[in-house]
Amino acid sequence: MTPMRCCIACRKREEKSDLIRIVADENKNAIIDKNHNINSRGIYLCKDENCIKNLQKAIEKNKVKFKIDIEVQSLLNVLKELGEEIWEN
Repeated sequence: MTPMRCCIACRKREEKSDLIRIVADENKNAIIDKNHNINSRGIYLCKDENCIKNLQKAIEKNKVKFKIDIEVQSLLNVLKELGEEIWEN
């Protein structure tokens, strides 16, 4: 059975491998776990520009809570990079 995870932005359930995983390092900075192998709690996000934009808006309006201890500005920077990467393709 394939592990399923939920996108933090749209709440859609997808296979773990189809989602972007973001974790916090020891300094609470957001990093993308491209191989899904960093031993830490993470958040999952669809590879969709709408989900990225919606999560950015929710963070800016302080309407989202995370189960991981993560620095918000660092997460916004990672989301901006992800958005640029997705829009290029």
